[in-house]
Amino acid sequence: MPATQDQIAYQETVGMVVIPPGRTRYSTGIAVFDDSVAALRRFVTDSLARAEGFVEARNRHDEIELRLPVVLGLMPRPDNTYNPKAISAVAPPSSGGSVIDRHMGFLYDSTLHWVGESLQRLAVAAAPHPIGCHGWVRLHPIEDDELDDDGEWEPSRDDPFSPAEQRRFGYQIGRLYLDLPDSGPLHLLVDGFAAAAPPAVDASVDDVVRAGVIAKFGQLLRGALAARLATGSWGVPTERSRTQDRWDAAASADLRAWADYRRIPHPYEGLRAISRSTWGFERIIVTDHCGLEVGRHELPDGPLTLIDERARPDAVAALRDHGVDVSLPDDFEELGDFPDAIVRTDRLRDDPTDRERIWSIRLVRDGVDFDELPEAGMYDPDSDVLTVYARPHIAPMTTLLRRHDVRPARVRWASPSSTTVNNNRRAAAFLAAEIGPFRPVVRDRSIHQLGGGLIVDDLAVVPASCSLTARAVDLVPEPHRPWLNVRARHEPAPNVAAFTLELQRKILGDLFRTDDIGDSTRPCRLCGTMAHGTRSGLAYCFDCCVLAGHGLLRDNGTDGPWTDATIWALRRLAEIEFSGPPSKEQLSSIALVDPVLADEAMLCRFLIPRTHALTARPGRRQRTWTDWLMVAGLLADASRPARGILSVAADGHLCRSMFERHIDDFLHHQGIAHEVEPHYPRHHLLNTSGLRADWLLADGTYVEALGMLEQDGYAAKARRKMELARISGIRLVTIRPPDLNRLPEIFADWIPAARGRRPS
Repeated sequence: MPATQDQIAYQETVGMVVIPPGRTRYSTGIAVFDDSVAALRRFVTDSLARAEGFVEARNRHDEIELRLPVVLGLMPRPDNTYNPKAISAVAPPSSGGSVIDRHMGFLYDSTLHWVGESLQRLAVAAAPHPIGCHGWVRLHPIEDDELDDDGEWEPSRDDPFSPAEQRRFGYQIGRLYLDLPDSGPLHLLVDGFAAAAPPAVDASVDDVVRAGVIAKFGQLLRGALAARLATGSWGVPTERSRTQDRWDAAASADLRAWADYRRIPHPYEGLRAISRSTWGFERIIVTDHCGLEVGRHELPDGPLTLIDERARPDAVAALRDHGVDVSLPDDFEELGDFPDAIVRTDRLRDDPTDRERIWSIRLVRDGVDFDELPEAGMYDPDSDVLTVYARPHIAPMTTLLRRHDVRPARVRWASPSSTTVNNNRRAAAFLAAEIGPFRPVVRDRSIHQLGGGLIVDDLAVVPASCSLTARAVDLVPEPHRPWLNVRARHEPAPNVAAFTLELQRKILGDLFRTDDIGDSTRPCRLCGTMAHGTRSGLAYCFDCCVLAGHGLLRDNGTDGPWTDATIWALRRLAEIEFSGPPSKEQLSSIALVDPVLADEAMLCRFLIPRTHALTARPGRRQRTWTDWLMVAGLLADASRPARGILSVAADGHLCRSMFERHIDDFLHHQGIAHEVEPHYPRHHLLNTSGLRADWLLADGTYVEALGMLEQDGYAAKARRKMELARISGIRLVTIRPPDLNRLPEIFADWIPAARGRRPS
């Protein structure tokens, strides 16, 4: 039957029953493993050598891409111990060899979820013929100098084709994709084929796979025996085996370190459980007496994940005191050989189309950010399989899961995916770097020139730094200058790339809330790099604007001289820019027009840490913005009720939140007359309880600070107030937290003209 027909049919040219193309922009790749690279290479290079032409098609992003059309086989693999319903992508029978020799990779679990059942039925209905589908290989034209020399290249699942091969064909060779119909149409196609096909021949798919496995095993055994006789060893070491030996050696060192770790009691005192709700998500956390989060109990039934496994008995006791029905496993006393590792339950599968979450087992490394800890294994709750990447870790990782009251049905050793390898490279780079309280910057040696940064597998983690002129450095008191981390200054480049200048123009306009940016360039007031500036002379380059937005420092859970630098910066901003304690949102823009004060405001922002991931075991909890204001002494008159922060504004008015205080201080410093908490008119439906606004202006305008509209009760009350103002003819100004940087604009009608537009 012609291949162009939209039916499943046997195609003699390929010797398979072939599924018609899906003609959808959504495609799926295959999971390639080291043992399938050789077959994939043969299939793709042979297909390229025989290709009569390529096609252009639009992908899911509506972009034109070049494709090499292919037809490949699909073989159920009941021998797969990870998933007996796995399906292998194989080269067509004409390629020669068994299905094991032709194995190029497996379909992702997410693909099987939608089409696996239909493919299994088709394989049975089509017997004794194998089944297949259309697909393509993505190609990219080679740009000048885009491919490196072969060097020490070896075929791998991440890099199966050498630069020389790709240059010979004239294209960069991308991934292999399947062109399958969606699940519904495929189901109907299989139904139609099964109804029209003669009864299936009694030839089991298992028999075909079994024959291939036996043949492959015989081939490998003969090669191993020959190598043993010739060299005295079982085979020749490969790059994969050498890498695995390194992982196993590092894992053996972990076992010795963990034995010492378990002998030392955990340092957390006064553990207690607290219920928290954020944006409607309920959770229970376990903290120590200082408020440091030690663990988290996932609702409704766990697990209890901890930053230190030694604290499990005390954490369970804290949860029970909180009323949570949780207990230690019955054989807990026998589970003493646990690792210094944590479990994270929010890891996504490596397949980007699969959003199911699995458990990630991370090794604790001092100085490495919590989010960057290296993964040593993973547990899939759906298949009940624990996968460990180094053989010495098998027993301790199994023990760790059992302490979580999980007994995996199967424990397997396997190499990590390329995604995991890349993530672990970042962890190694963090471990090699000692960045202290500086914000980490991850760089790739293939992209950046790195100076003295420590390099691990082409990655380096370096502390955030800046380039400043001597005049700019002098604006910061001498004890705090080391925390600017000023790097060796070079002469600024006279010509800055046009696209960088365009980005700089935008970020400068956003920072100073203005579109009045000149076309000419001038030296940045802080570092000397050429940059656009405002008409009033405020010129700051792209890098300096970014540092003002992100800061140089991070709160890493330890205090030191850097803390004093942050306290100075907060106090100085309160003095020169905000006339009181600033909100975190207000740091995103600068309202100053005096150039020298604007320079100081920029540098102060350099020294203020923003939210950043803590290390796995910090010395204290990460400070909130309110904590920093209190440490800086800017909230000395504040107290903490059950909700919000009670403090006294500059004019003596009592404010029930920092949000209210920022607005009240603005009104006071701008000379806008205001009273607090005026009553709304009575109404038989809308106001039976004496509703009040937050402020009353001199002309009768009411002002409401609406800071918690995400809470249903609060939002309902706010709607009643707005409706009450409407029917009563009251002018009402409502302010949300994002509006804090727009207060001069919002209150422009009330700012006395003689005062002008001074900063808030």
